[in-house]
Amino acid sequence: MFRILSKSLKTGVVTKADPFKARPPLGFPVIDFARCTACEECARACPTGAIQLAAPAADRRQLSLSYASCIQCRECVDACPEQVVASGRDVEVAAYTREQLTQTASFDVDGIGRARFTHMEVQPGPGLGESAARLRDRIHGLLGRSLHVREVDAGSCNGCELEITATANPVFDLERFGIHFVASPRHADLLLVTGPVTRNMEIALRRTYEAAPEPRVVVAVGACGCSGGIFGEGTYASIGGVDRVVPVDVYVPGCPPRPQAILNGLLVAMGVRQARLNPKGPATSPEPAITPRPALRRLPVLVLVRGGDEG
Repeated sequence: MFRILSKSLKTGVVTKADPFKARPPLGFPVIDFARCTACEECARACPTGAIQLAAPAADRRQLSLSYASCIQCRECVDACPEQVVASGRDVEVAAYTREQLTQTASFDVDGIGRARFTHMEVQPGPGLGESAARLRDRIHGLLGRSLHVREVDAGSCNGCELEITATANPVFDLERFGIHFVASPRHADLLLVTGPVTRNMEIALRRTYEAAPEPRVVVAVGACGCSGGIFGEGTYASIGGVDRVVPVDVYVPGCPPRPQAILNGLLVAMGVRQARLNPKGPATSPEPAITPRPALRRLPVLVLVRGGDEG
């Protein structure tokens, strides 16, 4: 016991007051569409089809980037001959629909085949504000600032589970935000689902969803949970993304998403933070200040000293 107390005194408080302040490297790819020549090298290198080049007309090209399918492998960064693709530093990406995680750039093609960037569209999908309001209305009246989470592994490689476990360590400490993991869907307000849904887990996921009481919220975690990831959709063993089996309220992409991203997705589901759709740009609206519950504070330390034996 004394060794534990001594270590606690030496270590001090390790919990980050603001877990979202750090901007680690090797985030989602960011394409400088203004310098892009639409050469398709990045699309050819992408193993999941997250980057696709289409030609809707002879004089037009469209390059799309889906963060729902991106596994952050950096193949597109290495393949780009113009060096217009780079790894971003923003990992806190969450959205209410899969379409909101897709960017599309349009190019005009001249007579000799050179492409010139015209405009870029971030596809927020229909009713972004409406989706957020509907999600808040569903959970705020009942849940307030408390959230009970049941994690469901529907076919993950366990990479996402490692990051989910990290959210509960002393560094990120998700329980200070009123978030707790529970063992039964009967006690859960939110289902945190990882992995591409395998055919052997389809029925189990449906039953878990049906067992959770209303209002229930579903958060899809990881590229596999958002879109099927590297395993794709509709294969002999995998159905694909979570939304092919149960409705999804919040998508948290990444392979795997960092603990900050998972924590951000849970706070988006609670309505504490706003969904961030573009890893390069700012949030869609100013984010409210996050007040941990309870607030971090230093507690008095009781030191036990062993006294001598009385004669």
